[in-house]
Amino acid sequence: MKKIYRILDANVNRASEGIRVVEDICRFYFENETLTEKLRNIRHNIRKSLKDIDIYMIEERDSEHDIGKNITLNSVIDKKDSVSQIITANFKRALEAVRVIEEILKTLDNMYLIGKKFETIRYELYYLEKDVTQLINKKIIPEGIYGITMEESSNGKNNIEIVKEMIENGIKIIQYREKRKSFRDMYKEGLELRQLTKENGVTLIINDYIELAMMLDADGVHIGQDDWPIEEVRKLIGSDKIIGVSTHSKEDAIEAVKNGADYLGVGPIFKTNTKDYKTVGFEYLEFVSENIKIPFVAIGGIKENNLEEIVKRGATRIALVTEITGAENMNEKIGKLNEIIKK
Repeated sequence: MKKIYRILDANVNRASEGIRVVEDICRFYFENETLTEKLRNIRHNIRKSLKDIDIYMIEERDSEHDIGKNITLNSVIDKKDSVSQIITANFKRALEAVRVIEEILKTLDNMYLIGKKFETIRYELYYLEKDVTQLINKKIIPEGIYGITMEESSNGKNNIEIVKEMIENGIKIIQYREKRKSFRDMYKEGLELRQLTKENGVTLIINDYIELAMMLDADGVHIGQDDWPIEEVRKLIGSDKIIGVSTHSKEDAIEAVKNGADYLGVGPIFKTNTKDYKTVGFEYLEFVSENIKIPFVAIGGIKENNLEEIVKRGATRIALVTEITGAENMNEKIGKLNEIIKK
């Protein structure tokens, strides 16, 4: 019976350590106070729930003669390549440990109810795993307006001023698109934009320049049909980052999904001066809306007067470039656009 306490001790430590790893990532990497607090509370709850038998667990601890130690030390299956993999591994570690604790406690006298408490803890961890995984993968592209910079059509405002206004008016994802500046100037501007978006919880996507996205630690990149293959971009930026791909046909969309795109740009829907591609019209938009399971952003010539037609066809993420950057009153313009999107 004493060795039962050894099992409990090992799994309490395993659960606490796994949760602490994820907790610190939420605290220092994401700076997410809510998730950090929830994880901390669970970690403390695990220790507190077993304080009455803590002395027995410590007495039975025998790390020196643990037959599993050498197996672990000689294994390489615990190698991690990304923050995402660290989170996944440590949630699995914590969940498995909590399940062991739960099952063992149900066999001990007067501990059945404590075992049921660990059942509740296990379900809390399941929910938290989903929340943290969504945070790290960032595959859920914010719905609503997808902001894109265009300094030359911004009534004399620079990109920093435009992005500040976008953020102030509730836009949650912004693509930095710049074609005319030197790389050094883009880098300097990008640093400021990264700080601005991070402070406000806004997703920052870099158009075309993969190296710039990596240098800025942006949330992702957006590439076109003539740019690097998605698979090669993924190798560079890692699984934690977003890859968006411009598509202009059914074939483009299917290929992008197959190759691992996180979202699609669908367009240009209408004629636009910012892109030379032939317009795709509503047929392609409707195809994507009905058949593609990953998020997509409708783009190209979309204005206040035709926005309703886009929304009717299933678009929930919409890029309006000059309609926003060139607005005399951005607050008023975004307010009107949101009214149409949310109808």
